[in-house]
Order: sequence, then structure tokens, then C-alpha cells
Amino acid sequence: MSMPLDDDQIEIIQEFATESRDMIEQLEPAIIELGQNSDSETMNAIFRLFHSMKGSAGFLEFDHMTRVAHAAENLLDLIRNDEIDLVPDHVTLLCAACDFAKEALDMVESDYNDDAMVAPADDISERLHQAIEVAQKAKEAGGEEPAEEADQPAVTPAEQPDSSLDFPEMEITDEMRLSFVQEGNELLQNAEQGLLAWGENPEDKDAIGDIFRQIHSFKGNCGFFGFSQIEKLSHQMENILDRVKSGSKLAVDNPADQLLAALDVLQQALNNISDGKDDTVENLDQHLNELQTLIAPLLGDFLVEEGVKEESVSKAVETQKKPVGEILVDQGAASKDQVDSALKKQQETIKKAKAKAKPAARTKTPAKRQDIRVELGKLDSLINLIGELVIAENMLIHNPDLKGLELENFNKAGQHMSKLVRELQEMAMTIRMIPVSGLFRRMIRLVHDISVKAGKKVDLELIGEETEIDKTVIETITDPLVHLLRNSLDHGLEPPDERIAAGKDETGTVKLSARHEEGEVWVTIEDDGRGLNKEKILEKAISKGLIEGDGSDMSDRQINNLIFAPGFSTADKVTDISGRGVGMDVVKKNLEKIKGKIDVSSTPGQGSKITLRIPLTLAIIDGMIVRVGTSTCIVPTLSMLEAFRPVMDQITITPDGDELAKVRENFLPIVRLHDILGKKPDSHDLADGILIVLEYQEIRFCLFIDEIVGQQQTVIKGLSNFIGNVPGVSGCTILGDGEVCLILDVGALTDSAEKKSL
Repeated sequence: MSMPLDDDQIEIIQEFATESRDMIEQLEPAIIELGQNSDSETMNAIFRLFHSMKGSAGFLEFDHMTRVAHAAENLLDLIRNDEIDLVPDHVTLLCAACDFAKEALDMVESDYNDDAMVAPADDISERLHQAIEVAQKAKEAGGEEPAEEADQPAVTPAEQPDSSLDFPEMEITDEMRLSFVQEGNELLQNAEQGLLAWGENPEDKDAIGDIFRQIHSFKGNCGFFGFSQIEKLSHQMENILDRVKSGSKLAVDNPADQLLAALDVLQQALNNISDGKDDTVENLDQHLNELQTLIAPLLGDFLVEEGVKEESVSKAVETQKKPVGEILVDQGAASKDQVDSALKKQQETIKKAKAKAKPAARTKTPAKRQDIRVELGKLDSLINLIGELVIAENMLIHNPDLKGLELENFNKAGQHMSKLVRELQEMAMTIRMIPVSGLFRRMIRLVHDISVKAGKKVDLELIGEETEIDKTVIETITDPLVHLLRNSLDHGLEPPDERIAAGKDETGTVKLSARHEEGEVWVTIEDDGRGLNKEKILEKAISKGLIEGDGSDMSDRQINNLIFAPGFSTADKVTDISGRGVGMDVVKKNLEKIKGKIDVSSTPGQGSKITLRIPLTLAIIDGMIVRVGTSTCIVPTLSMLEAFRPVMDQITITPDGDELAKVRENFLPIVRLHDILGKKPDSHDLADGILIVLEYQEIRFCLFIDEIVGQQQTVIKGLSNFIGNVPGVSGCTILGDGEVCLILDVGALTDSAEKKSL
């Protein structure tokens, strides 16, 4: 594609890149599964994926991507037909083909071609071809590998993918099915519009190319998902359109009506898939035969019937510059009577085909749903506008000018407005939410590669893949998740011999889970490895000057959090997986960008657990307005358990002077808000104020305030850069009277409370 591209061509390429990346995300887990469970279903799924990628890349003339996908497809075809045996190196090569495709897609998105990928394509294609030759020789030799392999790199046992690795099976998720239906509806609707326009103007040959592309893409998607029946029907439609494109004669001058009727059958099948059913097409053979009647019979077929040699006919067709019949008569390969008889039979057959091809009245099957693609930036703007709407609503309803007035009708209207604003906010948030399954399944390849490099056996468990999270948040936590998994596999899990010596199973377990908790999404990485070495962490922290003293007064939680200090690492040696002391601090910084938190817990010899705590919404929360002295703050409602006015019998003072409140037989530390804000309270006497019981990650404490003012939805605004980070504060908001109000960070307050615990 060296010529300048128009907007439509660029859009097609961009859609190809997006779809191909989705394919690769499904390919990698399936390939890993193939290494330890080479069942025919998985094999066919991978074959279809490479086949679809090859077809789409070939259509767009991305030749290097096409030949790599074709080489991988050849390897898989031989394996699935039992012509060669699957070996671990094949899994490695197929993963390398995926890596090549990712790199090529980056090039396609930037340059709209893959011309610069010639050398990598030569390399991976040659390796795939060599793998086929080696496997064929091994098969011929009775299953034993030849002694020499052409330029094949030596693979040590530690690099061999272990067949005992247990990874999640590939499956068509609801998200994938929904995506297929959405794009299928779009493709069929575009094809329908094109066929209708072509039916009114049969001379418009340019329209055929666009219709062909729509049906070709639909067929490819069907093959990708294994919907074989509608793939056959769309393939038959593609054959007819291809003949029209090439100028071949059909039984009818314009088959638009017949193709529209077939399009309705595809749409009905698509609606069934949307309802969770299969792609069964009633009377499929009948529909295929009806389309077959549109294809005009070739004269050469009838000439062969008249006794003319097939080789002569084929040669005449290949060199055809005038009618085939005349060429054969000139060559003496056929008599004029034979040609006349064949022409008569051809015309009679075409006439019968035309009679059969008269289409029945269309039964229009409407698309089940309409979908549009929206740029993410527009959704961001929508969320920001809704946030401003919440502020405007608060300024209106809580306007100080209305204080003390009895306005019954105004209050009713205000309540109705609040309800609508909340529903609008919830709807906007659901638009941006997508399941974490795509992110989780990307980690399967990562875990496989690291486990192979490190020579460890790993059982990866994915839990809560259906949990939904903001799309921008998923992009932000991808890198942190990669860093955490690397550390878990490299530092956390022991080698097989060490695990056996410790009385554990030689295969380690890594759990990657997601769930909704306390108005947040918790993404957890948990392993059953050796756990954190607190003594080693303290030793390193002291040597780097990160803490004062010997750390004996630090809690386990505080010691564990030291691993997020910049440049901190307890690794004895640097590997190509981890150990340089960069990464964990980046994890924390990325989480802080989205107002998230990270918590670490560990038991020596049993494993570690790291939880990423991500706000469900980055813009709006429910908050309780509290007052201390002349200042007001907002406490997130989800962190509050109860509030009460204490009596002095409930208060205990420790020898260190820390205050504790007895709440249902439990002693909870008390944090005075006026000390944190540096404000003068109404009274320092606890009995004159209110204690709010707050909970953060199963840790409870009491916050001492003067008064609870009220409750309202709160739009989170970041603090200005010149203010910087304020301890105990996560942001600010604007109240109804225009006053700026701080939002308390319950997690940071917990650190203060922990120091006062018994």
C-alpha cells in the first residue's frame, strides 16, 4: 500500500489492527494450553485464529504478516491431521509468531504497512518451516528426533515448556460473543445497504468491492469463533461476489435480491447467537443450493462432455484471447459441431438456472440491537460534565439563601433532580466499565514465559474475570500487574526441589483475582511461595537509610510496605526477570494516579498476598460532611460503620498516652481530626464530641469530630500541584455554598491509628 491512503482505507487498517490484537489475546492462552493439553478443539481454535489473521492481512496486502501466519497455519494443519507430532518447541515458535504479529501491528498502525518487517518475517517463517521439516523427519523415523537440526538453537531443560503447567482453558466469553454480534450486525447492515444500492444501479462495479469486503470480514469472524454454518453460507455469498468482481458470467444479471435473502438468513442466525443459542441455520443445504444456481456453468464443462480432452480445454482457458470454442476449433482439438452442441447446452442450463433463481419475497430480519463506537475522550468529557452537574445540583439544593425557608414544592423538585443526576451518573459509569477478563488472560502468556525461564512449575488460577472496571483504569494497572506477577514468580515461588524439601507440592500456585469490595475493585495477586523475609527487608532498609533505628517499633504492614521504596530490592542477584529495584515503586505511583492503594500481607513459608485497591469511580462518591472547629471535611460513607457520643467509661488511656475507645468489647484507637488538620476544636473533651467508627481493610479505629453536618454526593477534585500531598487527605470538593472542602483519606488515617493499637 505505497499509494496515499484515503480516510476509509485508514479506518479499515485501524479496525484490522484492533481486531488482530483481540485475536492475539485469544491466541496466546490457547497456545499455552496446547502445550499441556493438545485436544482437537483447542488445536482447531488456534488454527482458525491464524487462518483469520492470514486472510485479513492478505486482503490488506500486509505480505509479511500474511506469510508468517500462513507458515504457522501450515504447521498447525500438519499437527491436527496427525502428519507430524506436537513438540514443546512448536509452542515456543507459535508464541514467537504472536510476538512478531504484535510488532508488525505496531508498524501497521504507524506506517500503514509492514514493509520494515521483512527480516523478522524471514526469521520466524524459516524457523517454522524448519520445525515442519524436523518434525516430518522425526515422524518418518518412528517418532525419534533427528540427531541434527538445521540452525535450531539448543534448548535447555529449564527453557522447555513443562507439560505439567496448568493454565486456564480458552473459552468464548460473553464479552467476546457480544463483540462478535455487534460487529456482525454492523457488517451485515453495511452489506445490505451496498446490495440495495447495487440492485438499483447494476453498472456500479465499485460497490461490489465494498460488499465483498463486508461479507469477507463477516466470514472471517465466523471462522474465528467456530460458527461453521453461517461461515459456509457467507463463504458461498463471497464466491458469488468474487465472480462478479472478476467479470465472470452469472445465471442472472444482478443477484442482489438473492444475496439479500441470504443476508436475512445470516441476520437471523446472528440474533440467535445474541440470545445465547448456536449458529444453526435451518435448511442450510437448501440456501447453499439456491445460491449455487446463480453461478453460470462454464462452457468448458460441456466441451468435456462432448469428448474434448480436459487438458486442451484447460490450456485454451489459460491462454484465452477469444472464445474458447474458436480456439479449440483452430487447434483442431474440437469440431465445430461439438462447440455448437456445447454452447446450446450451456444456454439451456443458464435458462433453467434463471428460472430457479427467481427469489421469493424477502422476510426482513431486523438486527437485534444497534451499537456505536465512541471515542474514549468523549466519555471522559461526559463524566466530567456529570461531575460539574453534581456540584451545580448541590449548590442549588443546599444554597445558603434557602436556609430556614419552608419550600415544599422546591424540595420535591430537588429530590427528583437528585434522583435523575444519580441515575445519569450510574449510566455513564456503566458505559465505561469492561470486564477484567481481557487483562487477566493477557497474563497467561507472561506467566508461561517467566515460569519457563525460571525453570519453575506454576498453576495459574484466574478468579472473578467477569468483574467490571473502568477501561482507563485497566490501562493504568496493566504495568503494575506485570511487575507484581514477575516478582511473585521470581522471588515468591520456590524452585521445584526447594518446594519438595519444604513439604510442598512441586507445582506452585499463583492466584489472580478481582472482586468488588467496599465501593472499590480489589485485584489480588496471591502465591503459596516462601513469603516476604522481614529481617532481610529491614536489613536492606536500614542500609539504605529508609528508616531510623532498628525497626523494632514497626508493624508487619509497615515493614512490608518498604518494598515500594524507590530502588529497593532484596534480590541477591539481578536476573532478566527482576531484581534491579525498579518496578515496585512504579507500581505504587501508578496506583496513586488513580487514587488507588496497594496492601501487602505475607506469612513466611506460606506465601504472599498483594491487593490493588482501586476506586470503583474516579469522579463521584457518597460522603458524610463532618465539622471540627470552623473547618468541614468529608468522610467516604462506605468507610463508616457507626457514630456515637462516648461516655468516659468507654475511654482507656495507655501508658504511652494513646487513647482507646471500648466498642462492643473491642478497644479501638482514637484519632483526633483536629490534630491532623491543626485546627482548634469546640472542646478537647471526648465526651463533648462524636466518635465515628471507620474501617479500612479490616482495621477499625475511631475518628473524633465536633459534629456531623450532613450527607451528599461528592465530586472528587485533585489538590493543586503547589499544595502537594497532604497527609490524611485524598482530594477536595466544592460544597453548596461554594466552599472548598477536604476529602479524608481513610487509608492514611489508618496508619496513624495502627501506632496507637494495643
